[in-house]
Amino acid sequence: MNKKIPLGYIELKTGLKEINAMDDLFLNYMFKNKETWETLRQIVNIFLNEYIHLHSDKKPLPNLIEGDIEVTTQYEYLLDTNNTTKIQDIRLDHAEITYIEFQNRASTIPPISTRAIEYFSLGISHSKGKIANQIWLLAEDVKELLHDEVFTNYLLKDNVTGNSYPNNSSIIFVSLQKLAKNNNIVGELSKFLLGKQVEPTFTEVKSIVKNFDSLFNDFKEDKGVKTVITVKERFKNEGVVEGMEIKSISIAKNAMSLGLPLEQVSLFTGIDIKILKRLKEELEMSNAD
Repeated sequence: MNKKIPLGYIELKTGLKEINAMDDLFLNYMFKNKETWETLRQIVNIFLNEYIHLHSDKKPLPNLIEGDIEVTTQYEYLLDTNNTTKIQDIRLDHAEITYIEFQNRASTIPPISTRAIEYFSLGISHSKGKIANQIWLLAEDVKELLHDEVFTNYLLKDNVTGNSYPNNSSIIFVSLQKLAKNNNIVGELSKFLLGKQVEPTFTEVKSIVKNFDSLFNDFKEDKGVKTVITVKERFKNEGVVEGMEIKSISIAKNAMSLGLPLEQVSLFTGIDIKILKRLKEELEMSNAD
């Protein structure tokens, strides 16, 4: 696989860290800002338009995101040591509710197929009667979900009659790798998100790239961002499995702030005491600044 072209680099005490367009923390930081909500609408609608174009004979078709919108991200959750609620990357409220997941890797713990159905049920239960759709943008294909297709769209249906459940909420999975082969607007956008070489020719993609670059300039100077990334890098350097849930980090930080012995914190979280000592040092340095 060709090396990704990053948005840029953030300077940490441990050195430079590469940041890519699909990085979870960056996306949550970017879309918490109201001035970027239109960019998010553009991104989602570009993919929905392509799905509708390819599958116009399939019913029901997803609706484009129109009208007033409000976006909620998990950025504050990532920084809040007391928050252990399971929430998704991005929730976009309009006439319906759309949850958006930007997924970098096909292999995760738990698997994407498990997480997606958990989030699907949670989204419906929190929707208060609204349609609550999921859109998962996959940087790597998940075979058991995509089945070699560009898009798959899962809905609740009756196995006898073929009729859809009265609530038409769905999960759409998107293969960015396959779409990136196209010489059209969705191809340009997919290439950009994947960090592939691209010179945008479509006005909407140019606007999206410009907004990503603009928010990255703020992101790389943010003190809270640097603290979170430094902690995650320390964990990786100590041999902790990449992708460990931020929930475990949050619980550990909260427990240490209450003065619990590191041995107990290790027992509760499963995090090695050596790593907890590093984390405690990092928190003390942060509090001293």
